[in-house]
Amino acid sequence: MSVGARILVAEDNEVLQRLVKRSFEREGYIVMQATSAAEMTSELAKATPDLIVLDVGLPDADGRDLLSKLKKDPKTAAIPVIVWSGRDAESDRRIALDLGAEDYVEKGPASELVRKIERLLLRLRMQA
Repeated sequence: MSVGARILVAEDNEVLQRLVKRSFEREGYIVMQATSAAEMTSELAKATPDLIVLDVGLPDADGRDLLSKLKKDPKTAAIPVIVWSGRDAESDRRIALDLGAEDYVEKGPASELVRKIERLLLRLRMQA
């Protein structure tokens, strides 16, 4: 898994979606997008991403609940998930990691998220 990897970004803020999509595509990633849990489910039915970036605060679901469901479903359990949140709470970080997220990233510059994803993809490739 490397450049060319398919990344599903579940984020309800359309401005952030565009920024992240542009940043990821500039680095050679294929970007799938969802602005709600319902759209995320629809995208997952179309294709299996190599990685999911999941916003904690989607309009129709709590990202932590979605993460829990993803990790319990045999079809999606192995997909690495990075939880992306505007909150800087250590308890949120712990909860996300305990639920199976590979990382928890505070919302900030899209370039920072891209770097985290590249490090995660490299680590996963080395473990494979």
